[in-house]
Amino acid sequence: MVTDALTSVTGSQKTWAENVKPYTALFLTGVASPAHWKGSESDEIDIDRLMEWSAGWPENYREYLSRFTEFLGVSPRVVNSVVITIDRLMKRLGRRVRLENPHSIREYLLHFTELLDVIPKAVDAAKKHFPEAQLAMDVYQDPEIDDCYLVLYIRLKHYDDSVIERLEKAEAEFLNQLVHKRGWIQLTTDFREPEGELGL
Repeated sequence: MVTDALTSVTGSQKTWAENVKPYTALFLTGVASPAHWKGSESDEIDIDRLMEWSAGWPENYREYLSRFTEFLGVSPRVVNSVVITIDRLMKRLGRRVRLENPHSIREYLLHFTELLDVIPKAVDAAKKHFPEAQLAMDVYQDPEIDDCYLVLYIRLKHYDDSVIERLEKAEAEFLNQLVHKRGWIQLTTDFREPEGELGL
């Protein structure tokens, strides 16, 4: 799987992965953009078309696109399928959740693909128990240890004593599905008021 390939690298492969890390956001943005692949069969992205599209990019970025699939040791179609799945999920989320840092969320999901099935259930549970809330998603970076995870914030116009209990009930509906999975999504609140469109 893509996740395993990204996390099991050692030696020179790991050095290469670190060197090209700055290109990951560009790769995801380029691959996930539907405008470049409209009309492609079954929404599959042909790696040759991707390389042709990237001809205008710097040479090192084009090399990255080529070596990325080689580095993963999987078929380009597998990589394409994962990226397309993430893109579709991001679009669905964007209609229900305020995405604070979309690029960071995309990168996190690329590394922790096992969460792709859990996230919609977490959103459904939050909406069920907090129908009046605005939901906001971000990637939280722990300042004390080298750890990060997805966080789904509940934002309300008014907070009362029932919030914590409702959070626990909502989280209980998907928490068991995170067992034995890599990555994490935390349902919580930052006690902020909704921003922008409340109906997100």
